Amino acid sequence: MPGQHERGERILDAAADLVLRWGYKRVTIEEVAKQAGIGKGTVYLHFRNRSELFLSVLVRESVLLTGEMLDELRQDPIMMLPAEQAQLVYLGVMRRPLLRAMFSRNIEILGDLALDPAMQPLRRVKIDLFGDLFQVLREHELVRTDQSIEAQRHVMSAVQTGFYLAGPMLGPYNTHDDEATAALLAHTVREALHAPGPPDRAVLEALQPKVLAMLTDFHNALAATVHGSSPED
Repeated sequence: MPGQHERGERILDAAADLVLRWGYKRVTIEEVAKQAGIGKGTVYLHFRNRSELFLSVLVRESVLLTGEMLDELRQDPIMMLPAEQAQLVYLGVMRRPLLRAMFSRNIEILGDLALDPAMQPLRRVKIDLFGDLFQVLREHELVRTDQSIEAQRHVMSAVQTGFYLAGPMLGPYNTHDDEATAALLAHTVREALHAPGPPDRAVLEALQPKVLAMLTDFHNALAATVHGSSPED
């Protein structure tokens, strides 16, 4: 129902605002309810507990990001390739303080939630978003086939994780802005995973509907989880 959806959005807005201002450790359900202008019990109609609420805040950010990915893929089928995907996602994450905190394991903002095992599947969706995408790309010679799919996914995961963590680790010695870092990430992934030479544009265009359908299914499934438990009136 529209009222339930709007109420859930208001709760998520309040939680996102408070965690960015105070950090996860200091924010309680009572404070979120007060910020949202509702009772504490109403929050629990949507979210079973505090960690589910804040995980839902991060899921909502991820839904917005996958929506951007869909828009970019509709405009240009080259965005299905791992390097282009990694570059787009990196820049999208860096524009969103909560996702940036999640991927950089920022304990100051996210507290124990930054290290919570429940966060790992959410990080993985950025690292290996499409599930079967590598298989599709291999079948059409858009990525290398001299390594196993498992090895390629490991490379993708390791490279992306390293780039997300490098900035905070380097601190003042980090001389690259987000755009430059994203370009370096794309170059690294391209050299490691893409097939030699420029991709066949006709093949990319032929695959575009299939990959769009894969990403759309994922996006919709993720969006369906944003508001936690279904409230009962």
